[in-house]
Amino acid sequence: MSRSLEEFRKETNRVLRDLDAKLVGVSFILNEEVSESADRGVSMEVLREVLGHASQKIHEGKLLLALRGRGRLVAAVSFKEDSGLDPGKISGLLALLMRNFVLEEERDRDGLTGFLKKEAFRTQMLEMASRIKKDAESSTSKARARKPRSPSLSFFHLDLDYFKGINDTLGHRFGDEVLRSFARHVRSFFTETELGDVLLARLGGEEFGVLVSYLSASEAQALGEELCKFIREAKIPTVDEVERYRSANPDFKMPSSPQVTASIGIATADSAVILRASEQSLPGEFDQLYERADVATYVAKKLGRDRVMAFERILAEGGTVIDYDERTGIVTFDLGSDMGVDVGDVFLVYDNRKFTGSEPIIQPGSQQKVIGYFPKLSLGELEVIMCQPQVSFAMRRGAEMFIPAPGFFLRWVPPSERGRRRPSDRRRRDRRRDSVLSPRSLFEARLRESQEREKFILVLLFFDNLATIREQRGSATLKELYSSLAAELEKLSVPGDVVSAISNEFIGFLPSVPQVKGVLEKLTELKRNFAVREGATFSAVIFDSSTKGLDRFRALEIARKGAEIARFKGADQIVVLDPETLFSKLFFYHEHGEYDKVADEFQQLHALGVSGVTGVSGVSGVTGVTGVSGVTGVTGVTGVTGVTGVTGVTGDQALVYYAEALSYLGRLEEAIQKATDILAKDKRNLTAIQVMASSAFELGRYTEAVQAYESLSKEKKGKIAAWQWRDFGIALLYLGETEKALGHLDRALAADSTDASAIYHKGEVLLALGEKEKARAQFMRAFELGYRELSPQAAKLLGQG
Repeated sequence: MSRSLEEFRKETNRVLRDLDAKLVGVSFILNEEVSESADRGVSMEVLREVLGHASQKIHEGKLLLALRGRGRLVAAVSFKEDSGLDPGKISGLLALLMRNFVLEEERDRDGLTGFLKKEAFRTQMLEMASRIKKDAESSTSKARARKPRSPSLSFFHLDLDYFKGINDTLGHRFGDEVLRSFARHVRSFFTETELGDVLLARLGGEEFGVLVSYLSASEAQALGEELCKFIREAKIPTVDEVERYRSANPDFKMPSSPQVTASIGIATADSAVILRASEQSLPGEFDQLYERADVATYVAKKLGRDRVMAFERILAEGGTVIDYDERTGIVTFDLGSDMGVDVGDVFLVYDNRKFTGSEPIIQPGSQQKVIGYFPKLSLGELEVIMCQPQVSFAMRRGAEMFIPAPGFFLRWVPPSERGRRRPSDRRRRDRRRDSVLSPRSLFEARLRESQEREKFILVLLFFDNLATIREQRGSATLKELYSSLAAELEKLSVPGDVVSAISNEFIGFLPSVPQVKGVLEKLTELKRNFAVREGATFSAVIFDSSTKGLDRFRALEIARKGAEIARFKGADQIVVLDPETLFSKLFFYHEHGEYDKVADEFQQLHALGVSGVTGVSGVSGVTGVTGVSGVTGVTGVTGVTGVTGVTGVTGDQALVYYAEALSYLGRLEEAIQKATDILAKDKRNLTAIQVMASSAFELGRYTEAVQAYESLSKEKKGKIAAWQWRDFGIALLYLGETEKALGHLDRALAADSTDASAIYHKGEVLLALGEKEKARAQFMRAFELGYRELSPQAAKLLGQG
């Protein structure tokens, strides 16, 4: 049952109560997905058949009403036939409520598949979790005696295998057909399983998400295996779907049908999570649930695709080798996020293909908990040399003994059982001990001290193109490269400077003399020296506490965000951070219409306290270094970004773009709030006025919409778009200002004479003015152009009601 349909029924029945009527059932169909909510004994399937293609019908004391858009909404209202109530009055009121619902529902759903969009999926996922939590907490002892279902939620992350190849060879339009067919099959699978509450979502591209309630981890694994097999054996797309596509695209040629499979990652939030988490902490819990399922999908793909991997299995089996580079000897393996692996840990590797069930697997970190059995003979050892979240990189030992291919299992070796280090191991240990890097604790203490001073500078350094570096340097490790970079930086440092490893990714530098020009010259020289010595490039971001609009107490977090911006700009960068630079990604996404990313960027920067400033003064007289020699495939430092002549009220403009993005994403209440904030500062901001007008109109807040459109028309001296004149006129119509509405709709039609909605609503205006024949002509033209959202009065006038 759709939660949104339940809310629609409640809202509608509050309105119908005064008319002595009741909405007893409603169904919504979009992309073949049917959602229903009805009283007991009311069959919406039967009522849809009774209604057929008509838009309105009275049947057995019920008024049946249909509304079409991208989807089809059918409602059934019961009323007493002898009450003297005019069904037309109910249908007119219900049509307005239904229209608003359809707009809202279509906004939350992906147009290609009919699945929920990511944001709506997240919202409904939290609602489902809260509902399960409340049900569990309110269960009576009598209910528990009936073997209650354990409150849990399982998230299935589906990623189509080799989908890029389908797009590249058969075209993106056919790729869309594959996605549509895939969604239909997934929907049918979960419909037939009769699991109860199931949410289906398209997360982006060829990624899909499914949320299922009341499954244990083992049940979720079994269901995932069934789903994976179902997808593998299904014909996606079907023969009929391919033929329909061919008939619509005569030039389309397909030598053979694609074999569509999916890699599926599963993570389950069990009763301990559901019941322990507060309402406030649930979003964080389910962000982690998504991340775990994503990790499991990654492992499934690394193990060969077309398979299922549960995150719980990754934890339980102690570890799985997922990749191996034979040339460099670097192994990648996955242990999950809670294993506590550290540099220097040793693992024994066992070949799962020779599994004999003779040697127990002890879960790492547990008290001798047996979680399976290994063969007696281990193939060799791995020693961890670098850790990252979920994935650890290890250098093999005893190279002549084994090749750790994907699928091999690992067992953690306690320190007391590890063999003595060989001379090469001691050299590696000595290199770590002799590193020039200061302890991170010293760096953090110095940064806290600096933040209390009037001015300080923080620099983050990081390597470009890590994959290319590995390829160019052969067996050299990233650890050695970072040590080499730190050593070069140390040579240019003066007493009081602090250099430290912030993470596996960044080197932090706190110069004792907080002068941007001097730091830029030092970094430019460092780039030159390092490129000659190591044949690799790095980028750097500079946080200057004197730059307006940046929070000095979030310097490290802002610098990390700056590193993301630098990578976005390209390799071999030196970026001096200011608000305009930090907002550059947001502006890029806005320019390209990627409004979901605009919203994400703004929220990240807002959380960091970044604000816009006018006329940020820069540092002059510093030039970039071009053509650094010794760097293969990289052109060198082409300039220093964000240093000279920074201007523009970036924060205010970003807020405007954010409001616009919220409007496009259907987050209308938030969009109106942000637009209101902007207009409180600048009442003539055209974009904010447009956001206010369109969002208020979509929400049915016609008084606010009219006020905003009046302001917009005044500011633009009547030069607004045809669709804006149309919506302006429709809003006036609903407010009863028919004469004004007619004038605005005429303006819209003067610019676009085929706008079916404008034509139809002009007919409604004429009907309200008593000009039935003219109204009928407008209704007929709108109907011919495909407009189907006819009011009962319009349908009757056309002879259809």
